Amino acid sequence: MYQAIIVACLVSTAPACPNPVTLETQRWHETERECKADALAMAESVHRYMEGYKGKSWRCRYMPEGVLTR
Repeated sequence: MYQAIIVACLVSTAPACPNPVTLETQRWHETERECKADALAMAESVHRYMEGYKGKSWRCRYMPEGVLTR
């Protein structure tokens, strides 16, 4: 299983981003490809839920069976 992780920064502090915010999806994906699609969609919509923020990076974290978060 994979979990999408997004790092968001205040647009006003870019590109330094001294206080990044890490967002984790609450969905788990069977494939890394599904995770990537979800991560990109989340990164594109960060500004809708967190005014002034923009997605800076993303990654898909592998989660062993039976583990929900790290």
